[in-house]
Amino acid sequence: MAACALVGFVGLSAFVVSLTLTWREEDYHVEAAVRWTMAAAGALILAVTSRTGHSVASGLALFVLGTGVLAYPTLLGLAAADVGGRPVAVLASAGHVLPLTMVQLAPVLVSGHVTGRSRRGWAGVVLAVAAVGAVLTGLGPSVEPSGGPLLAVAGLLWFGSFALAPVACWTAVRGTAGHRRRRGIIAGLASLVPVLIIVWCITLGGLGSALALGGDPTIAALFLGFSAATTGCALLSVAALSDDSSPLLRSTVVVGLMRAMVLAVVVLVASGVALATITLLPTREAAVLIAVALTVVLGWSATRVLQWVAGVVDPVAELRLEIERATGLLAGRHRGVAESVVRRLLGDQGAALAFNVEDGRWVDVEGQVLALTPSENVVLAREQDEDVVLLVSGDTRARRDAAAWGDCGLVLAPALMEVREAWQSGRASVAAQEERARLQQDLHDGLQGRLLGLALNLQMSRDDIDDPVARLAISETVSELRGAVQDVRAMAGGRLPQILVDDGLGAAVRAFVQPVRARIGTLHLSPDLDGRRPLASVEACAYFVVGEAINNAIKHSGCARIDVTIAIHDDSVVVRVSDDGIGGADVRLGSGLRGLTERVHAHGGLLIVSDREENGTLVEAVLPCGR
Repeated sequence: MAACALVGFVGLSAFVVSLTLTWREEDYHVEAAVRWTMAAAGALILAVTSRTGHSVASGLALFVLGTGVLAYPTLLGLAAADVGGRPVAVLASAGHVLPLTMVQLAPVLVSGHVTGRSRRGWAGVVLAVAAVGAVLTGLGPSVEPSGGPLLAVAGLLWFGSFALAPVACWTAVRGTAGHRRRRGIIAGLASLVPVLIIVWCITLGGLGSALALGGDPTIAALFLGFSAATTGCALLSVAALSDDSSPLLRSTVVVGLMRAMVLAVVVLVASGVALATITLLPTREAAVLIAVALTVVLGWSATRVLQWVAGVVDPVAELRLEIERATGLLAGRHRGVAESVVRRLLGDQGAALAFNVEDGRWVDVEGQVLALTPSENVVLAREQDEDVVLLVSGDTRARRDAAAWGDCGLVLAPALMEVREAWQSGRASVAAQEERARLQQDLHDGLQGRLLGLALNLQMSRDDIDDPVARLAISETVSELRGAVQDVRAMAGGRLPQILVDDGLGAAVRAFVQPVRARIGTLHLSPDLDGRRPLASVEACAYFVVGEAINNAIKHSGCARIDVTIAIHDDSVVVRVSDDGIGGADVRLGSGLRGLTERVHAHGGLLIVSDREENGTLVEAVLPCGR
């Protein structure tokens, strides 16, 4: 940190002094503004390097890069003023070598640091090639004045070496995921900057020659490009080293950087072709045709590449997009859609998704329990440090590609929720069936048998009674008991009383109160109940409210009179059952009223149990008709 500040201060001071010297080499004159830009670029590189955590090797490479860029304009000024003699002139003429070597080396070292994959071998090759090129360049003039083959070989090595860093960085990205992948991609973008420098410099120089341009504009453009490219490489390298909370590591930012790089490549290629058309084609018309064809080809290629970019930055982006598209067509089928998309993207039709539904129990998309083989699983989603979604595949390549997706929890969350809901629903359905079977058996062995026995005893005793009125009452009672047995059987089997299903709420309530007609004071049923029937579930709920309220009144209140009113107001069924008993009913004390309250709330209604102003209890329910 202190070294960066010290070098920056000394370097800027020396640069300011160099500006006071007279520039004697007019053929290669560099304006003061351009030199200021170069010095500012070096100072900026040193500043950002000092504020970023990094490994020793990558930090040293960035430090040397900043120092070299900052020193370059100073050396040019000193050499142009003939200060320092031959050594300074040699350093000035080779002032670009060190920075351009570091812009290759720094991304390689940063890439290895952020991806956790050693790139020391690649870094060694970069340095070795640069060293050999420098030695050959130095030996060339001493062997023969023109440099000959040695300079040609040195040039090939120099230009060819710029392909090493991108290969080293982008191969490190393969197989990574999440922040590590995004860091590696940014380092890979930094490694491409030197390539863009070379192509840009060659194109600009050739274009200047073809158009007979020369002098200061071309030199200035080359130096400005050098400054911008070295600064961009350093800033991208530092961005790759940012902490995880940095906005620079967001997928949208990384995608934007990659797209900018793609567009830069398109511009460079277009410039190169423009140069070729100007220098090689005999007519302007031919150049125009080539330019139009180039625009079409580059535009199509750039579109395809830009679509590919997001998938490179965030491999799960394609999975997310495909699932969203398919889910829109097949709403409610998230699990099936997710598995289908995963199979298509991985190219493995035998792949399957496994979901953790409870206590380490795994099921497939159909809810069937799975026995997993650990070697064939890839974790696709985690929840509170627990694996919740797995890819099950016997294809090694498919598992490797799926591992590069990283955590797909947000993408697969709807499918996981759907599977868990289906699993719980299935468990609840099984539990309900088991409970219904147990209840049916209990009713069959208990209440149903007792009711049938009571009906049989009454029927047998009827023959011993001479009073015709009493005999008629006994016959009616036997009929009601048999009807009650049928209702018990229906409800035990999860069915509604047949009269409620066939004839509606009004008829069912009249039949229900018939055995206790002596206690019923007023029975007022709205004519609308027979004309416009509510939903069957609403009728059933209202029927059970009436039944529970009457049973409670007879069993607990000691009442002599029960009034029942059922009406329809504003598309709601209103049920009122009141008695003249002792009052004091409380929904919190009995399971019957508590269960009735839950039933009413489940239908979006409201149940109120209160004491009347006179003696007794009032039970009132309001239920939306739902029709």
